[in-house]
Amino acid sequence: MATIQALLPWLAVASLVGGIYYVWYRVFSYQGIPKSLAFANSDGSFFSRGRASLGSVFEVNSLLWAGHRDYSKKGRPYILPDIFTGHQVILPPENLQWLMKQPASILSQRESNNEFLAAKHTFLNCVAADDNEWVFVVNLIKDITKELNNKTNDVIEEIQAALDDLWGSDTTNWKQIELLDVCLELMSRIVSRMYVGLPLCRDQTYLSSSTHFAKFILIEALLAQLTPKPLRPLLGPLLAQYDWMQFKRMDRCVNPIIKERARRFGRMEDGEKKDPDQPSDLLSRLMQEAYRRNDDPCRSQSHSSKLLAILNWAAIQVQGITLENALIDIAHAPQSVDIQNKLREEALAADAADPSVRWTRAEVAKLPKMDSVMTESLRLWGFAHGIIKVVVAKEGVDLPTGEHIPYGAKIGIGSYGLHHDAEVYPGESPFAFDPFRFLDEKAEAQTTGLKFAATSDTYLAFSHGRYACAGRFFANHLLKLLLSQMVMRYDIKHDTEPRPQNPWFSYVSPPPIGYKLSVRRRKQ
Repeated sequence: MATIQALLPWLAVASLVGGIYYVWYRVFSYQGIPKSLAFANSDGSFFSRGRASLGSVFEVNSLLWAGHRDYSKKGRPYILPDIFTGHQVILPPENLQWLMKQPASILSQRESNNEFLAAKHTFLNCVAADDNEWVFVVNLIKDITKELNNKTNDVIEEIQAALDDLWGSDTTNWKQIELLDVCLELMSRIVSRMYVGLPLCRDQTYLSSSTHFAKFILIEALLAQLTPKPLRPLLGPLLAQYDWMQFKRMDRCVNPIIKERARRFGRMEDGEKKDPDQPSDLLSRLMQEAYRRNDDPCRSQSHSSKLLAILNWAAIQVQGITLENALIDIAHAPQSVDIQNKLREEALAADAADPSVRWTRAEVAKLPKMDSVMTESLRLWGFAHGIIKVVVAKEGVDLPTGEHIPYGAKIGIGSYGLHHDAEVYPGESPFAFDPFRFLDEKAEAQTTGLKFAATSDTYLAFSHGRYACAGRFFANHLLKLLLSQMVMRYDIKHDTEPRPQNPWFSYVSPPPIGYKLSVRRRKQ
C-alpha cells in the first residue's frame, strides 16, 4: 500500500505531462506534415495554428472555405486542421485525377472511412476488420439495388402507409412534425420493407432500435476519435454500449424469423430453383451466405443481425438526413409553392405511366426536376466534406507539388469549396438553394434525372471514381420515390423565414436540431 501511495505523485506528473503533450500534438503541432504547407485560416504562428485547430470543432465550414479561397483556387495544397482524426492535406482540384489513380496500397479511402467512424474500436468492427466481409457488404448493396424494380410496389405501399401514420390524413389543418425523427422513421420503415419484409418492417420495437442505432453511431465515433489511440481498445467498446443495447433489441426481433425461415426453406444449393414462398429480401440473402460458409444461420444469426444493423445504419441515417435537408430547402425557398407544383406535375405524370414500367428505375431516372432539387440540396448540405485517403505506404508518398507526406497522414480533395464556388456553379449564389440549377430547360425533354447519383470533378457528394459510394443508386431511387409520394399526397407549408443553417460539429453537418415542418394532406 505504501508503495502505491509513493507512486501516486509520479503517476499524476506522468498523466499531466502526457495530457499536455496530447493537447499540443492535437492542437498546435504539424503532426508530421511538412511545415512548408500552410494551415487553413491561419497566419502560421503558434497560436494562430491552435485557433485554426480549435475551429475544427464547430467552424469546419469556415476552414474549408478559407482553404479553398486562399490555396485550392491558386493550385496550392494546404493543411486542414482536425483535432479529432488528425490534420489533412487538401490538394487543389487539378490534383483529383492524381489522387484517384493512386493504388490502395499507397492511399486508402477505406482506411480513412474506418478512422472517421472509429470502426475498429466500435460496433462496426465486424466489417472493418475483415476485407472479405467488407467486399461482401459492398456486393450486398449492389444486389439490393438490382432488386429495386422487383420491390418497387412494396416500397410504394410502405411509403404510403408510413406517411398515413406519420404525416396524417387531415386535409384541413396543418400538422407540425419533428422532421428528423419522422425522416429517420420513414427511412427505417421503407428500408426494412426491403431488408426484412412484413410484418417486421412495422414492428415498433425493431423500428425504434434501428432508428436509435442509426442516430448515435456517429456521436460514439466522434467521442472515440478524441480518445488517445492507446486507450481506444479499452474505451471504444464502452462508448459503443448504447449501440450494443439497441442491436440486442433488434436481434431479439430478427432471431425468431431466421429460425422460422431456416426450418421452412433450409439451404438453397447453387442453381436450385427458389421456393416461391421464400421471401426475396436481404435477410434471406444473409442466411444463404451463412449456408455458403458452411455455417448454420441459426447459430450465426447474431452475425447476420450485425450486418443487417450496419446496412440499416448506412441507409437510414444518410438517406434520412438527405431527405430532411431537401424538405427544409423546399419549405424555405421563396418559390416553395411553385417548386412543389412542378414536382407534383412531374410525379403525377410518372404515376400515370404504363403499370408495367411505372416507378421502375428507368422511369424514376426520367424525373429531371426531382433530380435537380435533390442534387442541389445535396450540393449545399453534402454528408462528406471531400474525398479523404490515408497514406498506408510505409515510405510515404510525394505530392504532385513535391512535398513528401509521411505514413499515416491524410490526403484528399475538398468538396465544400468546389460546391460553393461561383465559378463552378454560376447563376444564383452558390450558397443559396436554386432548385432547378441542374435542370437544362432547353433540353428538358431529353434530360434524364441522374445527376444526383453521378459523380464528376466538380460534384463529389458521393466521392468519385471506383471508390464512389456503392449505395448511391439505391439512395437515388428510394429518395425520389419518397419525395414523389410526398408531393402527390401532401402540401408542405411555405416558411417565409430564412432557412436555418445546419450546425457543424467536426466534419458532420446535421440539419437544424429540433426543426419542425408543417404538412397537410391534399384533397384527392
